[in-house]
Amino acid sequence: MRELDCAGGRAFPWGRSAMFAAGPGSLALILCTVWAIRHLGAGAVRSWRPTTGRRLRAGPLFVRLLGSGDPVIVLLHGLAGSGEYFGDAFDELGQTGTLVIPDLLGFGASMRPPGGDPAEYSATAHLAALDAMLAALGLANRPLVIVGHSMGASLGLRWAARQPKARAVVAFAAPLFANARQGRARLCELSTMAALATGDGPVARGMCAWMCRYRRTASWLATALHPELPVPIARAAVQHTWASYHGSLTKLVLHNGWSDAVAHLVAAGTPLLLANGAADLVAEPGRAAALVAESGPSVTVATHPTGGHDLPLAQPRWCLAQVQHALRHEPTPPIGG
Repeated sequence: MRELDCAGGRAFPWGRSAMFAAGPGSLALILCTVWAIRHLGAGAVRSWRPTTGRRLRAGPLFVRLLGSGDPVIVLLHGLAGSGEYFGDAFDELGQTGTLVIPDLLGFGASMRPPGGDPAEYSATAHLAALDAMLAALGLANRPLVIVGHSMGASLGLRWAARQPKARAVVAFAAPLFANARQGRARLCELSTMAALATGDGPVARGMCAWMCRYRRTASWLATALHPELPVPIARAAVQHTWASYHGSLTKLVLHNGWSDAVAHLVAAGTPLLLANGAADLVAEPGRAAALVAESGPSVTVATHPTGGHDLPLAQPRWCLAQVQHALRHEPTPPIGG
């Protein structure tokens, strides 16, 4: 069987790629068209819009600030992200209290120059940066609701455990690994690229060094490779250094310091909602349910029936509903609600 080239009346064998036969200009057009179709059809792209609010520096962190009064609601983004991850759907929380959305230490607008030590991004350093942020904003010692996604969820658990004014914690897609070995094994199951990026070898270091040197190019490359993401989110994914990325991955994502934090919150009776997507490939299966069984009524679970690891980005209205229920101290809404 043969394929007709309608433009020139020539026929090409079906075994030959029509894209390459059309020439490099047409190939580029085809690739751009495929990217645009995937981009415009992505749920996260359709649901995300940039947030509003004042942008300012608060201690070591850059933050966006909306609303006023109590409680103070802090949204913490995940690894290789920024506060932009929480789009305009979450601005509604500024009508309930003071909404603070930081770029965490070493990420986004809070990124530091390359060449640092990963030890500078330990859990202790991240916690100190958050404490300094509240102090700089004049919000220390105020009622606090902490919401985190992925790495930000792990950090949020630790932070809430040392905040006497913490009133509730909402953890989206928290990577509750028992230890670093289990965490690395889980992440390596995702893809070869994930295995390389989460390692400590020369490939991961080399990738990060190239990104630091050619950050603008890297940001557009990230956009090209991830049509499923809003462009600002894809570009922000390279706004970090090897030290901030590796230190935060090791000390927050892979370290099991979350377990002591959960135990402290349970003892204090602080409500904790673990919200996950049924299709999340990162979260450890069954961990959240086991914590509920072990910890009693202060820990609850909500599961989005189709959501993945990117819940705040792809399912912002559902995530907003979870936070609003936590703010009202209501029972967790029904699964998928």
